[in-house]
Amino acid sequence: MHRPWRLEDFLPSGSSLHSFSLLSFDNMGLFKNIFTSSLMVWLFGGLVSANWDPAMGHLYNYRPSKSWLSQYQDNARCFNDVQVAECAQNTRLSYPHVQVFATFQVEHSKDKNHGCPYGTCCGYADLPAPSDMEIDSMNYHSFFWHDLAGVPGPGTNPIADLETGAFGYESSDGKFHEGKADESQMQRYHDSHYSGFKLPPAWSNFEYPTGHSQSGQPKCGTADGPNLNPGQRPGAYGNYTPAPGSSYMAPTGYST
Repeated sequence: MHRPWRLEDFLPSGSSLHSFSLLSFDNMGLFKNIFTSSLMVWLFGGLVSANWDPAMGHLYNYRPSKSWLSQYQDNARCFNDVQVAECAQNTRLSYPHVQVFATFQVEHSKDKNHGCPYGTCCGYADLPAPSDMEIDSMNYHSFFWHDLAGVPGPGTNPIADLETGAFGYESSDGKFHEGKADESQMQRYHDSHYSGFKLPPAWSNFEYPTGHSQSGQPKCGTADGPNLNPGQRPGAYGNYTPAPGSSYMAPTGYST
């Protein structure tokens, strides 16, 4: 699953633990209240590793343009070495940044691992326009929240056990539980409870491309290769058999 949290993760961009040690004791009285209240915001605004709030839409094999990614990357929150299901099932931003979109960049070196595809998931509070989206077959997938865009549903299997492939779910404390999901722990639409909650306009009149969704789980492998997903060990919860690579269609307009 995602790596353990470090205190540095909760400090402002460009800050470090060392920089906080530079406050002298003589000035501590002056900064005490400011420092305490600010640190509480940094810590508790980002302490929850994820909210179990599944994506409402998905789009396989597409990502925003490089110019869009460059423009909005500073406001994104990215996590390496996660399953595509983790990216689709959880939001990673915290108030006041409402997550409406996420990209998943595939790490093909792990295409034979249980729970694949693995890669880097980035959550955004900004929504690309349909015209921003580009084909990157089997290298990128996109996820959407709040019914703003995408083929309906998260578009993935449940989160899987790293050793056996058994299905389960990850509660909001980051712990994996094998077996049927306890939906009482789900936090769907949790962002809508925030004061001043407002969404960008949803996509309209967008014709989803051929090959946008075939099996309910993205392929583990390259666009022209086999599906390397190992599935599950015998007896593992879920009874899942990966689809063959031939069942995955490249989007219209894709060329090698």
